[in-house]
Amino acid sequence: MSRAEINKPAPNFTLTDFKGNEVSLKDFQNKKNILLVFNRGFF
Repeated sequence: MSRAEINKPAPNFTLTDFKGNEVSLKDFQNKKNILLVFNRGFF
């Protein structure tokens, strides 16, 4: 995977949410703000 660059659109990717559904970044295209949180694990 290539590195993200400052002031460039983020590359599209797909991850599984906490309910097991696949979610892609492109699903949120044209939204004003997007906040991504990557949890490393739960203790």
